[in-house]
Amino acid sequence: MRKLVLIICTTFLIASCSKEKTLHYTVTKTLYDSIPVLNIAMKFDAENDGETTLLFQDHAWGETDIHNVLADLESLNEGVEVMKIKDSGQIILKHPKDLETIHFQYKIVQDTKLPITTKKAFRPIVQDEYFHAFSHNLFMLPSNYASSSDSKFNVHIHWKGFDSTFNLINSFGTNDQHQVIKNTDKNHFHSAVFTGGDYRAHEIIINGNDAVLGIRGDWKVFNDSTIVDVLESTLQAQRDFWQDHSQEYFAVTMTPTFLERGTGFQGSGLTNSFATTATNNTYLNLEGLVYLFNHELQHNWTGHIIVNENEEEQYWFSEGFTEYYTLKNIARNRIANLDESYFINELNKRIKALYISPVKEAPNSEINYNNFWTSRDYEKLPYRRGTIFAFYLDNKIRKASNGAKSLDDLMLAIKEDAVSNKQKLSHPYFLSKANEYLTEDLSLFFNKHIVQGKLFDLIGMFNEFDCEFNPTSVVFDLGLTLSEDKKSIARVDENSNAYKAGLRKGDRLTLRSFYYGNPEFKAEFKVYKNGKETHHTYFPSKEAKIPSLKDNDHNKKAVY
Repeated sequence: MRKLVLIICTTFLIASCSKEKTLHYTVTKTLYDSIPVLNIAMKFDAENDGETTLLFQDHAWGETDIHNVLADLESLNEGVEVMKIKDSGQIILKHPKDLETIHFQYKIVQDTKLPITTKKAFRPIVQDEYFHAFSHNLFMLPSNYASSSDSKFNVHIHWKGFDSTFNLINSFGTNDQHQVIKNTDKNHFHSAVFTGGDYRAHEIIINGNDAVLGIRGDWKVFNDSTIVDVLESTLQAQRDFWQDHSQEYFAVTMTPTFLERGTGFQGSGLTNSFATTATNNTYLNLEGLVYLFNHELQHNWTGHIIVNENEEEQYWFSEGFTEYYTLKNIARNRIANLDESYFINELNKRIKALYISPVKEAPNSEINYNNFWTSRDYEKLPYRRGTIFAFYLDNKIRKASNGAKSLDDLMLAIKEDAVSNKQKLSHPYFLSKANEYLTEDLSLFFNKHIVQGKLFDLIGMFNEFDCEFNPTSVVFDLGLTLSEDKKSIARVDENSNAYKAGLRKGDRLTLRSFYYGNPEFKAEFKVYKNGKETHHTYFPSKEAKIPSLKDNDHNKKAVY
């Protein structure tokens, strides 16, 4: 009998210790000082030592001062002191030790002025017509629910007071007034997008699985059906390539932003979703959106399933190889009628951009969080370097196997290891795996061009793979340097097209327009000097000794 009692007590103890934590949120849309805000009410377990910490990052995704979006932080329990510690991204609640459940609420306030530009889209947007936010700057998370990276908990989100005209589209469902997210963790939950309002919901079925496009705004250069077609063909092609139709739900959100001249777009690959913004004007082109959709959707595998061991250290893979397969999958699946010519021309663009970059030979160690988020040159470095490396390795594997294998086989093997063994992408693992497909060790090449950052021998590479190429390329060259406040010209290269167009040092600018990195898009400047305004246009380009692939039938067979 004593043994039976012991077994029963032990079973009870295990059940009590393994009780799942559940986090409750109630979201309502209300007014605060006459402006629309989101009110977030929380219910969660308190720490038994009398101090419970809520996590809400003040610095994330290149943004700073995110705590500015918080207002009216308040505990609904008696005897609770609320302290906001901005530097550590924490809100500390001091409370009685016998308090079991904390009821807490706060408001999310838009802290950016209208109109919304692409740069502002990473901060919460709360308007009468809609809201758009990422979970890390929307939902506070108790630290006792995320004590380690793999701590699991459940989340209940109740959307209160949102009627049927207000579409709710997020990473975990569409138009669910009461959402239950089971067995999630900090990374999974805090890498999500939440939108609501006048987003139009377009449902897509891919091999029996649900996908939804949430799009708002009256777009000037395309209609919804065009984007739906691109999304559907992209999802089908990528899931077929990765041999993975396991995702039962996926959301894509598309939000218009403002830019008077030129175009800009960006996307973020997230949990069960990706969120994109694009400038809604006549400069926006469909080809750019096709690229954006394909790049971000690739991150479902290279970034979410195949995880970097050290985030920035392996950006050459998670961004560079993603970039390569973006171009490759668009072309071989003829998405939006783009073909091998698109692949060759886009590969050339990345080659040229790397070889004229001021950080073109920066070692991989310099691609860190600060440089990546503050410098466009460092941000794009792993994309460009990784794309060329992927091209090299793809053709090296083809050559070693007499065409029987390609980089595709290596990528699928890496994905299988990530799924089956939770294998992370590290340098030693990648080299060991890649060498299984090669007849010579990849280590020296990898250390020279990826770790040390030395430029690739393009002529040797193209000759080795029987590619036809031009010895020179036309590359982007603005030909001038702007002053720090961007209101005047600080320097003009006398050998540039800018100088030939009549622009000079000291000219005060009244208009500037150019597509950074694109030598085929005319630069336009209006300057005020000698008492009058003058108008200057030119192609921001020059010829450089950078080999580029020819867009011909021979290369289409050789490199694709």
